[in-house]
Amino acid sequence: MLLDEAQLIRDERGRHGEHPLSLLIAPLVALQRQEVPLAVVLCGLPTLSANLQQARSYSERLFRGEKIDSLPRDEALAAFTRPLEQTSRTADAAVAEAVVDEVEGYPYVIQLWGSELWDAADLVGVDRFTSGLLEEVVPLIYERLDQDFYEPRISILTPAEQEVLISSALCPYPPLRASDLGQASEKTPGNVNVLLGRLVEAGVLYRIRKGEYEYTAPKFRDFLLRRAQ
Repeated sequence: MLLDEAQLIRDERGRHGEHPLSLLIAPLVALQRQEVPLAVVLCGLPTLSANLQQARSYSERLFRGEKIDSLPRDEALAAFTRPLEQTSRTADAAVAEAVVDEVEGYPYVIQLWGSELWDAADLVGVDRFTSGLLEEVVPLIYERLDQDFYEPRISILTPAEQEVLISSALCPYPPLRASDLGQASEKTPGNVNVLLGRLVEAGVLYRIRKGEYEYTAPKFRDFLLRRAQ
C-alpha cells in the first residue's frame, strides 16, 4: 500500500479530536502480529516522521526511514536530457544547464520545464531547445508555476498566516530564522511562533531545527517576492 503526501495524515492534539494516523497504524500493528504479508510505504515531507512519533511512540520499530531529497546536479541534468534521447528533439547544452540552475533538483519542476519547452517547440515547428526558445518560454513557465504550484499553497492559509509568510520573504534565507521573522513582521514573537507552527502543519514550511525553517517548495521565496510586488 503506497500513500503519498502522507504528512497530511496527522492526529489532532486534543484527546477528543480526530486521530486518522493512529487509526491507520492500529490495524497495521494487528496485521503484523498475524504475520499478514502487507507492506506500507508512506511518502511525505519531513514532518511525517514527527507525526508518526506522536501517533505511536514506537513508530521507529514499524517503519524504516529513508530520506529522499532533491536530485543532485548531475542527476537533475540527466533527468532533463535523457528523455530526449529516444526522441527527435535535442536541447542545447546551455539550455539544459540553465534549466538545472532554476529547478533546484525538484523532479516535478524539471518535468514542467521540459513539458513547456516541448510544447513551445511544437508550436513553432522546431526540434531543438535553444536559448531563444527558452527565453520565450520562461514567463509562461513562471506563470504556470505561480498559478498551479505556488498559489494553491497560499490560498488555503488564513490572512494572518499569509501575512507572516509574505514577511518571511524579506528575511535572509536559507534558513528562515524565527528571530529574523520576528523583526520583519509586525506581529509579536509569540504570534510569529504560533503561526510558524501552523505553516508547518499546512506543509508550507518544515522545521530543520529549533527556530530554523525552510520552504517545502523550491524557489518559493522568489514567488513570495513576486506576489508582494
